[in-house]
Amino acid sequence: MSKFCLRLKHVTHLRANKLERKPRRKAFIVTILHFRYVNNPEFKPEVVKNASMACEGLVKWVCAMDVYDRVAKVVAPKKLKLAGAEQELSVQMEKLNVKRSQLQNVEDKLQALNDEFEAMQQKKKDLEDNIDICSKKLERAEKLIGGLGGEKERWTENAKTLGEKYINITGDVLLSSALVAYLGAFTVDFRLVRSHL
Repeated sequence: MSKFCLRLKHVTHLRANKLERKPRRKAFIVTILHFRYVNNPEFKPEVVKNASMACEGLVKWVCAMDVYDRVAKVVAPKKLKLAGAEQELSVQMEKLNVKRSQLQNVEDKLQALNDEFEAMQQKKKDLEDNIDICSKKLERAEKLIGGLGGEKERWTENAKTLGEKYINITGDVLLSSALVAYLGAFTVDFRLVRSHL
């Protein structure tokens, strides 16, 4: 167990930034840790705990780093794919937003045309109603003129008759006064018989 602790002491003193700058060295060290230590059945925190409490923490740390490395190897390509997919998504979203903007413009134009169409339809209906009202008024006016045409004949006939009566009125008044003067002295029965002659 103590040999594990001594070797781990050397591994833990490696600076992280050195490993980050040298990926091949990092992969080499992780491979050595995995095959020499992590796969060893004695390299378990429960077993190492019996030898040294401090070494138990190091063993847990090395096991955690091994798990982290395995997960990172799986996740790293997925992160790259995710970044590429997000970049592609942002490009497609920009295109989608442009198309949505164009669609909104077309919908606005369509709405304006629909509103104009509705207004023209209403105007057409109003004009048709107005034509209908005017044709009914014209029909009534024609009937009225036709009726007044018959009245013209009647009024002309009445005027002619009244003209003749106007000419004869003097003679009629003279005859009436003579009749009243002549028949005034007689009885009612005699006057009635004479007036019917």
